[in-house]
Amino acid sequence: MKIIKPLTDRIKKFVKGNGGTFPKIFVWVYAAAFLACGFITIFGIVYEFFIKSIVNYKAINEFIGAYFTPSICGTFTLLGVLLIDRDNDGIPDKWEEPEQEKESDKK
Repeated sequence: MKIIKPLTDRIKKFVKGNGGTFPKIFVWVYAAAFLACGFITIFGIVYEFFIKSIVNYKAINEFIGAYFTPSICGTFTLLGVLLIDRDNDGIPDKWEEPEQEKESDKK
């Protein structure tokens, strides 16, 4: 139950538009398309196995080769790092403007 409350709060915040910046929307769309294509591929492989009783090794190898390459893993890692928001203000920390130093701190 501890996980459900923060998750629903995040979904509500995203739907309302608070913190739903364009980069976050881009990542969600990219991840959804990535997962949808993977699901369709896996469904096709399993369907072919149960209907034709054939294991399509070529399709399995291509799926693994396409989905688990270093470039794909690196893309999701980079996007994940860029979207860290420790202060929960809706703007990722990497893209926040640096705070202006006060006049008294400069002296």
